[in-house]
Amino acid sequence: MYAYLFSEDAFSLAWVSPAFFLAVVLAGVLGAYVTQSLLRAGRDALAVCNALLGFAAWGFVWYVTWDPYFVVGTYAEYHAGRALASSEVPAFQAATAVCAAAYAVVGLGLAAWMIVAGRKARRAAAMQPEPDDGSWRAALVPALPPKASPAVTNGLIRTERPRDGAPLAPVSITPLEEIPSIVLRARKAQGSWARARLDERRERLRAVRRRFLEQAEEFAALLEDEIGRPRAESYITEILPSADVFDYWIARAPVLLAPRPVAIPRLVFRGKRAVVERVPRGVVGAIMPWNFPLALPLRTLVPALVAGNAVVFKPSEWAPRVGARLFELFAEQLPAGVVELVQGDGRAGDALVRAGLDHVVFVGSARGGAAVARACAEMLTPVSLELGAKDAAIVLEDADLQRAAAGIVWAAFGNAGQNCAAIERCLVVERVRDAFVAALEREIARLRIGPASEGEEDVGPLVNPVQKRAVESQLAATEGGRRIHGPEPRGDLYVRPTVVVDPRAEGPLLREETFGPVLPVITVRDEEEAVELANRSPYGLTVSVWSRDLGRAERLGRRIHAGVITVNNHAFTGSLVDAPWGGVRASGHGVTNGPEFLAELTRPRMVLVDSGRMRRELWWYPYGKGTLLLARALARLRSGQSGKAAAASQALRGLALRKEESR
Repeated sequence: MYAYLFSEDAFSLAWVSPAFFLAVVLAGVLGAYVTQSLLRAGRDALAVCNALLGFAAWGFVWYVTWDPYFVVGTYAEYHAGRALASSEVPAFQAATAVCAAAYAVVGLGLAAWMIVAGRKARRAAAMQPEPDDGSWRAALVPALPPKASPAVTNGLIRTERPRDGAPLAPVSITPLEEIPSIVLRARKAQGSWARARLDERRERLRAVRRRFLEQAEEFAALLEDEIGRPRAESYITEILPSADVFDYWIARAPVLLAPRPVAIPRLVFRGKRAVVERVPRGVVGAIMPWNFPLALPLRTLVPALVAGNAVVFKPSEWAPRVGARLFELFAEQLPAGVVELVQGDGRAGDALVRAGLDHVVFVGSARGGAAVARACAEMLTPVSLELGAKDAAIVLEDADLQRAAAGIVWAAFGNAGQNCAAIERCLVVERVRDAFVAALEREIARLRIGPASEGEEDVGPLVNPVQKRAVESQLAATEGGRRIHGPEPRGDLYVRPTVVVDPRAEGPLLREETFGPVLPVITVRDEEEAVELANRSPYGLTVSVWSRDLGRAERLGRRIHAGVITVNNHAFTGSLVDAPWGGVRASGHGVTNGPEFLAELTRPRMVLVDSGRMRRELWWYPYGKGTLLLARALARLRSGQSGKAAAASQALRGLALRKEESR
């Protein structure tokens, strides 16, 4: 059956069927979802406008179905003049009456849902972390001067393949005395790079992105050689997220770097306009770790470069070849000096920080971060620190235990646990502890430990013997608890994934960062004890809460001191480029990713232009009686006191007197 809203309008043809009315209802549901999302984001005005628009659209549909010009009939009947008005078709009227009732029920239900859900979201957003007495600072390890790394001997970086111990080609370190000249080269190149049009910088970064993806397999092979990561995991956790980094900053830079107009009160500051611009810091130092030697540097390099900075990049001495190849990738497409490379251990990093940088981004251990922060303080250099963690997962009694077990095993053992966002404490409510541990045991039994053929390995090796000894030392010092082991590995640097159920709290396993495939499971009475234990750590990078009650999980997560809170997932959010990634407490300060990071890599510059023709501003000398009278009147007008009319009259008298005094 066809229906026409107006008798001569061929474009108003509509198919009147149950699908038509169902589509209207679904459109309403979608509109309500959008409204509720806007409420959660705190955009109340947009939420109200969207809701009003939705109800207006429903009202229009209801109106036209009863309009006398709305005719019902087939195409031929309409043109033969035999189509009936909708009011003369009982079946149509009955259908619209039923739909009207359905619209009313659905509409009121959605309105109630929007209000209730919006209030719940507000309550969840209002939750704050538990009071912090600062006692966590007692557990901090003091900063130590940088020392030689076992990877550096006789001016060369010598490392082995973690998978089989085969020696890798040595890499020359950068002499410490050359580092100041490297920074100077970058500074000379930065000026012209910053003056280049933003579109030119974006286009050059597009070329880098293109070459990066063309060489994806080469990078995956390098990651396998230097840090032992299985190739599938390299693609999932480094290569594909890095492509997103390029895409985000290339697309968003024009918006995020655009000047922002300044709101100026026109009554007092007439004839003035101002903007806030984001200008590059200058030369940014990027001191990066070995555990994600591709993704983590790119998180800094790409936004720093698109903003107009030059970057001096120092990769870890345990992943120098990935760093060198990444440097070559940028050097091929960018002007000379815009990206520079420094190779070496902590001593090279210290020399770089002291070489006159304009900003430092350091990703590494808390002890290393403290040393960098101290050096930056001496140089008055701003610094962003992403440091270690002892991340917690909280499993509540109503969680989907199978999903929680699968997600927590991945988040704990991914990259062999060598991840600052790895779950290193799993707090489980007593009521479901046994069932959850059984689910963990099933998941661990399925893991494939290398070395193995491509695509047949889940958990790779630790990066070097130093890291393996540290993990084994923690396990040896841990007393109590039942241990659940994964399959036996075959390589020297492989460690069996291990779950330790209820170890004694005094050992290092629950206090110090592990950076290995070990997961302690701690039984708690309820969520209150879980919050207390989660906040007991000096670290605060990420926390996850696993529950079917999403509102409850959100509220609980917000009580934890952490920079990133997730519900029913963990660890992957570092690949969301629009979301800030950073921690609190000993996990550092500042963020990577998102507009918030760009604010750290740039500085605000305010520019004001005065086109007014006043001979003297109201606040210039001399300070006469008119100035005082006017100032008092303005203060009275802006206060909550009565007598606004008298104050306005006083302001006019003061203004007139001020003009006389200024002649």
